[in-house]
Amino acid sequence: MNAPDTAAELIQQGLVHHRAGQISLAMDRYTQVLRNDPRNADALYYISLIACHEGQFQQGIDLARRSLSFRPRQARAHNVIGQALHRMGQIKDALASFDNAIECDANFADAYGNRGNMLSELGRNAEALSSFDRALALNPNSAADWLNRGATLHAAGRAEEAITSYDKAIALQPDFCVPHCNRAHALLDLNRDMDALASYDHAIALEPKFAEAYLGRALVLRKLGKLDEALGGIDKAIEIKNDVPKMHEARASLLRSLGRMDDALAADAKAAELEAQKQAAIGKDAGIENKGS
Repeated sequence: MNAPDTAAELIQQGLVHHRAGQISLAMDRYTQVLRNDPRNADALYYISLIACHEGQFQQGIDLARRSLSFRPRQARAHNVIGQALHRMGQIKDALASFDNAIECDANFADAYGNRGNMLSELGRNAEALSSFDRALALNPNSAADWLNRGATLHAAGRAEEAITSYDKAIALQPDFCVPHCNRAHALLDLNRDMDALASYDHAIALEPKFAEAYLGRALVLRKLGKLDEALGGIDKAIEIKNDVPKMHEARASLLRSLGRMDDALAADAKAAELEAQKQAAIGKDAGIENKGS
């Protein structure tokens, strides 16, 4: 008769299933550990990851905090709490969690990258860049950190430097469409229109349903005086993603340039309707958060 698996063995079995995407089998192993030891910090942490992956962010936070209560100073648990808080729109609280992760482990590259994203969203670009630079010093092969560093540089008005950062991301992950599109945005701001067009085309070749790239491409075509072709690009972007106000605003502006005033008014009205819906949703979410605090 075989001896029962130890908690460590069950955790390892769970991780094998987890990494293979066999989530129900992984959960079976983790919960088996908790049935025998409800205070097992590893099992609680890995279940928190699954909860967050499935969109159950508050549950994931609660599980990670419970893991911390049994094993304090887990940088990884603070990191997953920060990621969940970010997904819930609680940027300042997420930033505090990433700071906690770094306090637990000063060499945790992911936490520095995540911290940089929060600082960037808060408009604290210089601090964000410092955090990305620290993340990349620890892990220079992180395409995501090069990408986000580039976006922060671009937001700070440093488009040339942003392109260099995007090029690093592309070298590490050439088949990812986003850095090609972001690179095109920076090139457009530098009036390098043909280079921007080529980058938008590359992004679309990698992801044919990339609405943002079609919109950017249309803006280049408008600058080049190709108004009908630009309108076709915006219409394609809206066909893919029709709930973005700025796309309808761009369509309205282009229609006015083409002398199609009635169509432009209709596009303006659609943009205003979508923006009102967006603000109402933000207000509703804020009301729910305030009620729960």
